Formats: sequence, structure tokens, C-alpha cells
Amino acid sequence: MELPLELQKIYDKEEVDVKVEDKKDEECASRKPVFYPFSGQGYRLGSATPKIVSKVQKDYEEAAADISPPVVVVNDLEPITNIQIWLADGRRIVQKFNVSSRISQVRDYIEKVQGYRESLPFILTTSLPLRELLDETLTLEEAHLQNAVLVQRLKKTTEPFSNL
Repeated sequence: MELPLELQKIYDKEEVDVKVEDKKDEECASRKPVFYPFSGQGYRLGSATPKIVSKVQKDYEEAAADISPPVVVVNDLEPITNIQIWLADGRRIVQKFNVSSRISQVRDYIEKVQGYRESLPFILTTSLPLRELLDETLTLEEAHLQNAVLVQRLKKTTEPFSNL
């Protein structure tokens, strides 16, 4: 019988008597530790006061609901694709276009959604792999944008720290 490595380090060249007891027939009763999820005093987080809803917010929501998105004329005789557009302000729009529609028509649609007054200079990119859509004369089919995700990225109009 060989000596375990732990004991070989201690008893390098000495003789060691090891007694082994056979306990295969005995049942081992291991106890699982009892789990107590929480024991103690708790504190209420936040406020117990009711939420106050103002009329201004309701008017704003009603006005936003009244604004309908611009209509894109789709020819049902041609193939149709869904384009998902992530706007720079965080909104997501899914719109149907014909595959023969041009990238410039998608850009025009985005400008109409945002309103011409609010529209800042932007570029359109694909999500993954990231590719700028610079040639807006291409159709969605030529640019391989069927069922694609487009991202609106604002162009930098001023240099940072130019006022310092």
C-alpha cells in the first residue's frame, strides 16, 4: 500500500503504520444546512405617498397620440420588406417599403417622422456589420437591406470645447 502524498512530505523515509476501517455498510447521514432567507428588521424603501399625475402630462400624451406617422405608399404588386429604424432619440420604428424603394426615400421618411424643424444632420448605418449608407440612390434590394435594421446617427455639427 502506498502512502498518500500529504503524509509522504511529513514522513519522508520513516515507516508509518496506517489503520483503515471499512465503513461501506454504514449509512452516512449528512445534514443540509437550514436556509433562512431573511431574519431581522426591514426598512421600507421609497415613499409611501401616492403617485401624483398632472394634467399637463395627459395633454402631452393625447397630443402625441393624435400625431400619426407619415404614410409610405407601398405597391402591393412588388416585393415588400420591413425596415426597422432606430432613431437617434431612442425610438424604434418598423415600416414597410418596396424593395425597389431608394435609401433616399427611407431618409425622407425619417425626416417626416421627426419633423423638418427638428431634423439635425444625420447619416444612416446598418446595425451589424456597421456600414454607412452613403449612396442614397441605391435601392433597398441593391444595398442588400431587405428586412434590415437601420440606425440613425447624428453628425457632429460643432467641435467639442470650441467655446473655451
